[in-house]
Amino acid sequence: MDKLIKYIPGLIFTAILAWISMQIQKIDFIAKMHFSSLIIAILLGIFIKNIFKVPQVFEAGIHFTLKKILRLAIILLGFKLSFAEVAQIGGRGLVLVIIVTTCTMIFAVLLGKKLKLGERLSLLIGAGTSICGASAVAAVGPIIDAEEKDTTFAIATVTIFGTIAMFLYPLFYRFFHLPNIFYAVWAGSSIHEVAQVVAAGFAAGEQAGQFATLVKLTRVLLLIPIAVLLGIRQMKKEGAAGKLKKVTIPWFVFGFLAVVIINSIDVLPKNMVNGLVSLDGFLLTWAMAGMGLETSLEKMKKVGIKPFYVGLVTWLFIGTIGFFMSRMLFI
Repeated sequence: MDKLIKYIPGLIFTAILAWISMQIQKIDFIAKMHFSSLIIAILLGIFIKNIFKVPQVFEAGIHFTLKKILRLAIILLGFKLSFAEVAQIGGRGLVLVIIVTTCTMIFAVLLGKKLKLGERLSLLIGAGTSICGASAVAAVGPIIDAEEKDTTFAIATVTIFGTIAMFLYPLFYRFFHLPNIFYAVWAGSSIHEVAQVVAAGFAAGEQAGQFATLVKLTRVLLLIPIAVLLGIRQMKKEGAAGKLKKVTIPWFVFGFLAVVIINSIDVLPKNMVNGLVSLDGFLLTWAMAGMGLETSLEKMKKVGIKPFYVGLVTWLFIGTIGFFMSRMLFI
């Protein structure tokens, strides 16, 4: 009971910040920009952490949100996806998603290595850019034992460039008169966040919006094999270094897969699934509030401008390879 009680103050505090973040997201001009509650929660947390002194009584609960609440949120993310939806994009769509995602991950790591950015931060930026933005960064962070400052930097980076893409892609669509399906596939295979893809996709009409979303959700599914491979890689790395430290095994990713299977066989009522999806949005925001509260700007300053440069170039890379692969397979 004593162990449980020590978490309560921090859990309540971060939950309040999450609720405030979701209310801010509903403000008209912010809602029109499709600004994620995740990044709002992180910014609020960073502001409080670095302007005010966070009482020590909150620390245990804040840490709990990052280690436990976050993993539960990643598991429930599976209710946004089903194998039937993945099947709708067909073989060409699956090939496109696998090639674009894999090449982008490799590119981000190689670019980060060349710039001496740090392998963990490069992997986080690569995962966020190639899979599903902040959610992918949050999922991969514990697997590779990333520091909170690296995770926060990666989320900020992919959010910035994903938001730019959300506004830029519809302009390209109208200016160059791109075919609807081609545009949908390009947007779905290269824009970072699910919400950003939805916004950019539906700007070209109902059909384009639905198809872009399906392609994007297929990218989300790739979180499973990538997380498992990174987990195995991390275990080998720690073992080779002779460390006794326990390496994080991404069991929550298997939970994510189990939820996708449950959602695919359609055993739960639709209203229950919708409720769980809404709950998941709150849980992710809750975890991001905790992440912000553990982020020191002083530590982030030491990293410098390199993460934003890697994020920018990786964003340009995924946009370019997504464009040409979409053209090759769908025109």
